[in-house]
Amino acid sequence: MNRPLVFFVFAACVLGFCGFDHTFIGCCCLGRAVRAQEAKTEAARVTATEPASIVSGTKTTLKVRGFKLKESTEFRFPKATEVKGEITEKKDAGPPKGLENKLVGDTQLLAEITIPANHPAGVLEYVISTPAGDATGKLRVLASDTSIDETEPNNGFRESQELRSNQFARGAIQGDKDVDVYKIIAKAGQQLKVTVTSGGPTIMDAALHGYDAHGQFLAAADDSELRDPVLMLKSPTDGPIYLCVSSAHDIGGEWNSYLLIVEEVK
Repeated sequence: MNRPLVFFVFAACVLGFCGFDHTFIGCCCLGRAVRAQEAKTEAARVTATEPASIVSGTKTTLKVRGFKLKESTEFRFPKATEVKGEITEKKDAGPPKGLENKLVGDTQLLAEITIPANHPAGVLEYVISTPAGDATGKLRVLASDTSIDETEPNNGFRESQELRSNQFARGAIQGDKDVDVYKIIAKAGQQLKVTVTSGGPTIMDAALHGYDAHGQFLAAADDSELRDPVLMLKSPTDGPIYLCVSSAHDIGGEWNSYLLIVEEVK
C-alpha cells in the first residue's frame, strides 16, 4: 500500500472515530439536559399564594399553588419557629383563567398560619416538605396598624378608599374587569412611588393607573422587573391622587390577590 493511500485510510479512521465520539458526547449531553429538565419539572415548587400578605397577631388561611404539593407533609418557618403552619387540605388544582397547569402547577394546599402579635413586619421565609423535595417561598408580614383591607364597592373615584403614605392596602381583583380605586391626599410637587405586589406574578398580571383630583390621567405602569407594576408619579397640585389597580388582561377571580403600597420619595 502506497503512502497516500495509507494516509487516506488513517485520516478516514480518525475522522470516523471523532465523529463517533462527538455524536456520543452530544447524545450524553442531550440526555443529561433532558434529565435535568425532567428533574426540574418534577421538583416541588410554589407558584402563587393567596392572600398576598398576612398580618401579625392573626390566624390566616393561606392558599398555596404549585407543583407536587399534593403530597406535602409539613409547613414550617425555619427562621421563625414561633410562627406556626398547619396543613389542612391538599388537592389537585384546575387551571386559572387563561393559563395552563403546566405553567402554574396543578396542585394546591391550604394551611392555617398563626403569626404572634409581636412578630416583626417584613419578609418571612417558609418551607413546604414533600417527597419530591422542599418547596420554598416568602410571605410579606404586615403590622396591623400599617395596613387596611380592601372593601367593595371601590370601583370608582367616588367610592375610593383613602390611604396614607407608607400604608399598605390588601386587596384582590375579584372578577373580570374589576377595578379597585384608592385615594391618597398629596401635596403639590410630592413624589410618590406606588407598588403592587401580587401573590403570584406568574398568574396575576396587575396594572396600575394614576389620576389627579380632576380625573386627568397622570401615569401608568404594567410590568417592572417582573409582572408586578411600580409607578412613579408627581402630584401636580394639593389634593387627592387616585390609584386604580386592575388586571392587565381584565381577568379576575381566584389567585388575583395583591398588596399595594404608597411611599413618598424624598
